[in-house]
Amino acid sequence: MIDLKNIAHVYFIGIGGIGMSALARYFQASGKKVTGYDKTPSVITQELTALGIEMHYEDYGNDILNLVTTKETTLVVYTPAVPNSFG
Repeated sequence: MIDLKNIAHVYFIGIGGIGMSALARYFQASGKKVTGYDKTPSVITQELTALGIEMHYEDYGNDILNLVTTKETTLVVYTPAVPNSFG
């Protein structure tokens, strides 16, 4: 079980969906650093960016964990919409 009190950074793969973006907003409002990836820009991703959530649209695949500075305090969340071949 993950103790969210120890999590400082939440990274989302597929942050632009309605469910994932809601989670991203929740974690940001809870004081976590939130960043993420999505395949294409959208109204939702623009709204997240306006809230100060950093994101990118390049597919880094297995290199995603290299984007985080402290793996022990980072939670990576991915949407089931991401194909198994991602990365």
